Amino acid sequence: MKKLNNLVRKLASSETMGGATHICSDKTGTLTLNKMTVMSLMSIQNMYKMGNVVGRKLTDDSKAGTSSVRFDGSQSVWDIIVEAVLWNSSARVEKNDGKDPDVKDPWITAGNVTEQGLLKYFMHDMGGEGIVSTKAKLTEDKLLSVIQFTSSRKKASVVVKTNTGVRVYTKGAPDMLFPHVTQIINPNGSIVDIQSRVKVPSDFLLDGESGSPEDTHMGLLERTVKKFADQAYRTILITFRDMSMEEYNNIKNTNNNFDKEADKEVLETGLTAIGIFGLQDPLRETIVPSIIQCKTAGIQVIMCTGDNIDTAIAISKNAGIVTKE
Repeated sequence: MKKLNNLVRKLASSETMGGATHICSDKTGTLTLNKMTVMSLMSIQNMYKMGNVVGRKLTDDSKAGTSSVRFDGSQSVWDIIVEAVLWNSSARVEKNDGKDPDVKDPWITAGNVTEQGLLKYFMHDMGGEGIVSTKAKLTEDKLLSVIQFTSSRKKASVVVKTNTGVRVYTKGAPDMLFPHVTQIINPNGSIVDIQSRVKVPSDFLLDGESGSPEDTHMGLLERTVKKFADQAYRTILITFRDMSMEEYNNIKNTNNNFDKEADKEVLETGLTAIGIFGLQDPLRETIVPSIIQCKTAGIQVIMCTGDNIDTAIAISKNAGIVTKE
């Protein structure tokens, strides 16, 4: 212990550690690098993927596929995705102050790690200055309300004024939002019922499936979550809801004037799905050999995470905590 620079004040403490049979470890930042990267985006029945090289290709492909689709004949689906993420984000983009000599980029991200990953995805197209400019468009007079993210809610919302009324942007864990999603944007820009049926595109087929089976639009979202989770991706569902100012005021008046945070949650219902992001947080290089050492010593490692169960299983397999069997 002395050779490892570990000072042991009481021998009994060392003996206790030597008799450990289980280790419970947090996932994010402990087993992983705590650096989230967008690896895929599902929107308007298309699956956009990163490919073999991490770069701007995913951003370019998804922008090209969604910019041509107009919602309500005016705003493109891409513009909705941009606002839904950048306006409903606690992370930020800052000019690089040079404190970290290893970072050469003129702009850096700060704040929530998952949201930083989303910002970096958009920076491939907009740059840091474009992100700052877009976030600045949400001025105080446009911002009506904010519903904060909590670990129990696993979602966050921002309520903004638009030219035609009010829009609620909500993003979060799919399993927390699915019960409140009633519609989805179609590839032609129209809004359809989430339970209406559609042929399953090839990218959405699960293991063992073939041909062109039918499923509901909700089924496509659930398939996306399953496929992303199997690749150890964290999933973020992006949604919105439009209403008139009169409807918003009526909802506010009948819900305690939004005096408490819980009173605002009524706004997070009747949502329209835009898409699902899949983000990955790579394992630390030392994790796999460390898990092997623990197993050799008879120590069982348990990973603690709030991720979707399929995502947790996939990461555990990659780390060697659980076997494929």
